[in-house]
Amino acid sequence: MGTDHERLRAELLRLELALAQRRPGDLPGGYEGVVHSSYRETGASGRSWTREAILEMLERAAPSDVEIDAFAIEKVAAGVILATYDTAGARPARRASIWVRAGDRWQVRFHQGTPL
Repeated sequence: MGTDHERLRAELLRLELALAQRRPGDLPGGYEGVVHSSYRETGASGRSWTREAILEMLERAAPSDVEIDAFAIEKVAAGVILATYDTAGARPARRASIWVRAGDRWQVRFHQGTPL
């Protein structure tokens, strides 16, 4: 695991944290630029989310002070990365996201949260 891996890990951690903390200004292109057009999510509540529903929720959501622990990435295929981590706070969860390379940016394609 060289410096390229660590650079990619840092970039995806920054994106995940900006999404989790509801900071669209820290995302290239805001929420719309980072959430893939075919995005799907199974939330920690068990609810399923589409891209349209998650974008609407994110736009209304207040900033959060959620923290990310144990962040790890694994290459699944060329331009496809699995990110796994835990979140602390009012609703701790174990989370996984699939990120895909779309042109010059990373976009989250799938996300799942499991309550801890």
